[in-house]
Amino acid sequence: MVRQATVSGILTMSSNLMETFTKILNRQLTHIPAPRLAIAFSGGVDSFLLAKLCTATMHDVTLITVGFQSTHDIKLSRTIQHALQLPLIDQMFTLNEIEEGLTQVLQVIEWTRLSRLEISLGFYFIFKLASAFHLSTVLSAHGTDELFCGYHAYRGVYGDETALTKLMNKFVKTSQADKVEVDKLAQLFNIDYQCPFLSENFIEYAMKVPLDLKITHRDDVVRKHLLRRVATELGVPAHIAARPKKAFQYSAGIHKALQRLAKNRGHSRFNAQRAGYKSALEAYIATFPQLS
Repeated sequence: MVRQATVSGILTMSSNLMETFTKILNRQLTHIPAPRLAIAFSGGVDSFLLAKLCTATMHDVTLITVGFQSTHDIKLSRTIQHALQLPLIDQMFTLNEIEEGLTQVLQVIEWTRLSRLEISLGFYFIFKLASAFHLSTVLSAHGTDELFCGYHAYRGVYGDETALTKLMNKFVKTSQADKVEVDKLAQLFNIDYQCPFLSENFIEYAMKVPLDLKITHRDDVVRKHLLRRVATELGVPAHIAARPKKAFQYSAGIHKALQRLAKNRGHSRFNAQRAGYKSALEAYIATFPQLS
């Protein structure tokens, strides 16, 4: 059973977490030869926290935000950019550009989950944009949802500490495997892609953080409480620190864009299921190499 956190426990652990993560991040950044680095930025608490921590280094930090069939992330990034006082590069990509990018991604990565493909496609365009502005190092905040119970799935096993820990380990391994594939896309643009939250030292530390500092009850729709507390202490605006998670592929409009492309190519759910596929999107991707 997951025990309930005390206020003093949260304060003590958040202070320790901030100090430990800052040390880990600084250690990693020390080995980055490039004086300039980019952060894959959505305007959410995780990327905002990463940006705040990176500003403490001697590197020049630039924020990069991409959009597809949704302007959610771009609008949010532009709205809160002033709070960080960092330069922002953002761009909306057309359906034609997305389909061209998908061609490259499918030739490079291995995938069995649609979410991996969609995330990889998003990062393909982040790397492309970074390269166009001569930014050779890109950081992302991937790992926080895995390590701090950010996903809704954690609610389903709340109360069973063994199941929570097992699920956490599963998500971490999946995210690490995803990074291996995203790294392949980074190499296309000579980009050094790093995920400080997925460093071995940080994973080891975060796994020791009491679960009740991450999720408080089965109906907890916010979660990641300790990380949000750290973000607030570092100056992240309260409304950003408290904002619930929205997956990258949805907030940036990647999933919606692929659905639109599938429809434009004549795929429907009915025809897809008749052909043995679960959805029009699955049928579109499966037949993608045959598209002219």
